[in-house]
Amino acid sequence: MSTRTIYNHFEGKEHLFSAVVHDSASQVADAFIATVAEQLACVDARADLIALGRALVGQRTQFPDHFAMIRQIKAEVQHFSPALIDTWQQAGPLRVQTEVSRRLSQLTDAGLLNISSPARATLHFVALVNSEITISPHASRAPSPAQVRACVTRAVDAFLHGYGHTVGTVQGQ
Repeated sequence: MSTRTIYNHFEGKEHLFSAVVHDSASQVADAFIATVAEQLACVDARADLIALGRALVGQRTQFPDHFAMIRQIKAEVQHFSPALIDTWQQAGPLRVQTEVSRRLSQLTDAGLLNISSPARATLHFVALVNSEITISPHASRAPSPAQVRACVTRAVDAFLHGYGHTVGTVQGQ
């Protein structure tokens, strides 16, 4: 396909890049939502949270090209328009966060968690699940499945310490 043909469909480089980012982020979010729908049963908070955490972390290995592009965008955010950043956020990260929040709310409604602010708990959960894998001195290498299981399990246990149903009523506020 020639450059001219491509630009007949897009107004310019930024419009083309925006379409690529939107499509890629949508694919990642769609896959995450489908995985979570298949794996969560809402009967065992720990098991469901581990599945949710593994789905979050699994995005990085399932879509390495997307996350390489996102790392580049984050590194050079000042060179991208706010509209492009918003396109990416709306198509991917915000949809994933909404799904995590929805699932945490379901676990709370089932009496399995003690969460007063699902949005805040979502931020905590996402940070806990991703932190050990992304901050580790070995973060430049892809973690093994056993490492992912161990990291996610530790993160879920920490999350449950703060938001577990049997913990005092101050959690999640």
